[in-house]
Amino acid sequence: MRYARESLNKQNGVMLMELLIVILIIGLLLAGAVKTWDVTIQQTKFSQTVKEMDQLVYAIAGDPELYSEGRRTDFGYVGDMGKLPDTLLDLVRVPGNNSNWHGPYIKSNFAENVDNYIKDAWGNSYVYNKDSMIITSYTSGSYQTPQTWIHRRIAKSTNSLLYDTVSGRVFDIIGNPPGTNYIYLHVFITYPNGDSLWDSPSDTGPTENGYYECRKVPIGNHKIVVIYEPPASSVDTIEKFVCVYPGIVNSIDFRLTREF
Repeated sequence: MRYARESLNKQNGVMLMELLIVILIIGLLLAGAVKTWDVTIQQTKFSQTVKEMDQLVYAIAGDPELYSEGRRTDFGYVGDMGKLPDTLLDLVRVPGNNSNWHGPYIKSNFAENVDNYIKDAWGNSYVYNKDSMIITSYTSGSYQTPQTWIHRRIAKSTNSLLYDTVSGRVFDIIGNPPGTNYIYLHVFITYPNGDSLWDSPSDTGPTENGYYECRKVPIGNHKIVVIYEPPASSVDTIEKFVCVYPGIVNSIDFRLTREF
């Protein structure tokens, strides 16, 4: 009887030990699953935030992949306004009474709610620095761990968005440069400047060989006009649209309908 009782106690002790081991294993598995789930959630939030930041960049400077008939069609807020937005809210709300604004420039679903539009996947507001042209997400909200932040640069430089160059040459109908008739030639380019449209004359020329140059032109599709008005003769006016791309010299030539 005593032997049977001791055997039962040993058996119960073994079963208790096995139960504790099973509980320990289950705990370890649950801890690993929770950690894996947390990593998955963080990765999902990271991917969602990067996607939203890309859309913010496209809203500001346009999507370089959108073309029609060989010409880029989307230059975003800068293409319509000729300047950078003061705040991200300018992308969905008209800044004042501005006829050049053709937004909202955010076309994704997350812009349906303003709070979602200005916040990352962690619920923290994006930080937009107009001077450095960088949008930042502080991810989980820790300002002490910059290695976890997400940065998205809008463009290489302010100059590449706002101060581009359009140049070219003006010829007569048979391809001759103006020579001394250059004094009767005028080149104007029309582009937005905040709440107005500017008819800006060329900074250089036209010269005797017909060369002209317009500087400090923002990205976008703009109208450029050449006027030839010699004395005691009718005026010849040629209009074209130039697609101004960021960071390059954009070239467009003109041929008048008469000889110089």
